[in-house]
Amino acid sequence: MAATASPAPAKASDAAWRQIQEVRCRVTAELSVNGFTVRDLLLLQKGTLVNTKQPTRARIAVRANGSFIALAEFEVIRGHLGVRFTELG
Repeated sequence: MAATASPAPAKASDAAWRQIQEVRCRVTAELSVNGFTVRDLLLLQKGTLVNTKQPTRARIAVRANGSFIALAEFEVIRGHLGVRFTELG
């Protein structure tokens, strides 16, 4: 899933933050799918729908390089699946 974010502008005195702003990280959104098997995983194809049995606005964990950073909700934006952060932490 591609992500586009607009970070808050750094203050001129935040030289350390300016140095690390371009460091790449892996961001993951974790979605629990009860009863999902390895067989189900192997059968996935482009366009496959997976029933999560979760409400549309279920809160999901977002991690950066494995560390929890936020809670979010999935949202459809111009025909694409996006993630809206609802709580940072």
